[in-house]
Amino acid sequence: MRLKGKKSVVTGAGSGIGRATALAFLRGGADVMAGIFEPTDEAELRRAAEGLPGRLSIRRADVSVEAQARALVDGAAETFGGLDILANNAGVVVSGEVTEVDDAQWDFVMGVNAKGVLYCSKHAVPHLLAAGGGSIVNTASINAIRGNHRLVAYAASKGSVQAMTMAMALDYAARNIRVNCVCPATIEGTRMVDQTYDEAADRNLHREYLLEKHPMRRLGRPEEVANAILFLASDEASFITGQSLAIDGGRSIR
Repeated sequence: MRLKGKKSVVTGAGSGIGRATALAFLRGGADVMAGIFEPTDEAELRRAAEGLPGRLSIRRADVSVEAQARALVDGAAETFGGLDILANNAGVVVSGEVTEVDDAQWDFVMGVNAKGVLYCSKHAVPHLLAAGGGSIVNTASINAIRGNHRLVAYAASKGSVQAMTMAMALDYAARNIRVNCVCPATIEGTRMVDQTYDEAADRNLHREYLLEKHPMRRLGRPEEVANAILFLASDEASFITGQSLAIDGGRSIR
């Protein structure tokens, strides 16, 4: 019950890291407003949350649209009577070199990954200040700190998330709002990684390529990232702000 009594928003909660984070928060005793994009994800999330101590509310939102991001955040504050934690996890990926990415692809990735963090944080901060402080945890990526092939737009968006994390941390440190980010490497059981398998000419060779990047010779699990987000969101991390935590099986030190 590390988050007992805390009121939270988790974006991208329909699958992968976001769903694992929402469940970790509920298991920790938090009330969770789960932002999803695909309506078909709701039933599975509700099923997985059965019996957990926290309260779950679900709202569909496209966080790249400010009105929808605001409705998600304000809806959580209205439903739970305030807000203590925002976990910005919603994300998308588009593959391609700089010569291949068009304006629509760039805007799509930056809209969800960067604007989504901007909009949700913008409307969460007043609620966090009203509560006397709180925590924002952003999901960036190992691509914010390490290069990768054919991910120029995605890397740019996640580098933006990391930079926004540090800037917001400075802006609100004296007002008791902590802002941190996690930088996962390749995490199995996520739609983004599934997409890379679908795009690969040979799935087995692609998996070996991914394993070779990670010194631990395995890929991560959504729950391993969720555990780190839970820690950073909790009072156990009360003196940590502006940090980027790589969850990467050693990828960033290779």
